[in-house]
Amino acid sequence: MKRSFLSLAVLTLLAVAALVMFTPTKGPSGKTDEGALLLPEVAVEIKGINRVEIVSAGAVTVATLIKTGESWQIEQMGGYRANWTSLNTLLSELAQARVVETKTDKPEYYARLGVEDVSEEGAASVLVKLNAGDNTTGILIGHQAQGRSGQYVRLQNSAVSALVDRKIEVSTERLDWVDTNIVDIYSSEVAEVELIHPTGERVFVMRISADQTDFDLAGIPQDKEIKNSWAVNSFGSVFSMLDMETVQSEDMVDWDDAVKMRMLLFSGVEILADMVESGDAYMLRLHASHPAAKVLESENDVSIEQQELEKQAADDVAKTVETINQKSLGWAYGISQHKFEAMVKKPEDLLKPRDAP
Repeated sequence: MKRSFLSLAVLTLLAVAALVMFTPTKGPSGKTDEGALLLPEVAVEIKGINRVEIVSAGAVTVATLIKTGESWQIEQMGGYRANWTSLNTLLSELAQARVVETKTDKPEYYARLGVEDVSEEGAASVLVKLNAGDNTTGILIGHQAQGRSGQYVRLQNSAVSALVDRKIEVSTERLDWVDTNIVDIYSSEVAEVELIHPTGERVFVMRISADQTDFDLAGIPQDKEIKNSWAVNSFGSVFSMLDMETVQSEDMVDWDDAVKMRMLLFSGVEILADMVESGDAYMLRLHASHPAAKVLESENDVSIEQQELEKQAADDVAKTVETINQKSLGWAYGISQHKFEAMVKKPEDLLKPRDAP
């Protein structure tokens, strides 16, 4: 009886020891307890984060995102606007991530999970450093789990790695962290497009109303005719979903030989653009205004409803101008060669000899 009791006591002690040995513990910065938030301090202080740094293999800084007022800027692109959608998604996923299972704390096994230090050349991990005031939290994002959902991660100052309950995508392409859209003007909004080349050649396309399907090309010589309507109509969509490939201060570009474009929208918004080939880049700058905007006046023969409609239209125009200028003034955008060539067509690109009668 005593021997059985002693054996039971020994087994109990061994079980307790094993439980203590294999129970996950708290890391130096954040919990690794299964089911707990990976970064509880981020979840609490997410609005206080004012700096996010993305670092890839070889300790290469991909992007440094800095909060200025209510907006985010990217340091490596002269303080240009950051891609808030991508950044917000990343911060939200990190704030909500929960530990599914703790993993190895042995450095020799980190590479299997992709959570090795980013200082190593060829490292699979991506380091995300979050700053909130004087506090900095670093999290290494590793491989996606195979055969199950989730992703492997490791806090930078903790030896223990973990599997979290969600996919956390962190791009190592700098452009993915930038607001790449320059402007987006639908062709249906465009009334006129005028192009002036430094050689003096001009192209002018227009239409009377948005209901008109095709643009008219002005100044066609008697011995010429339009090659095809598509080439002329394409001027209406040159600013549709226009994205950049690079961005820099406009002062860093020589605009002396720029092709000049004026686009007038039916709303009265006018967009002026300079386009120039600079080395192996195709550069563009924009400025918007509304010189044709109607000045509202109180008239006895105009109803209150009509005045309100006109005021709303004027407000919409002003907002469009402000949005374009707020984003683009002072900046030179690098665009694709394809987009550039579509913008700088000459009359010879649009016309062909008229068929003999």
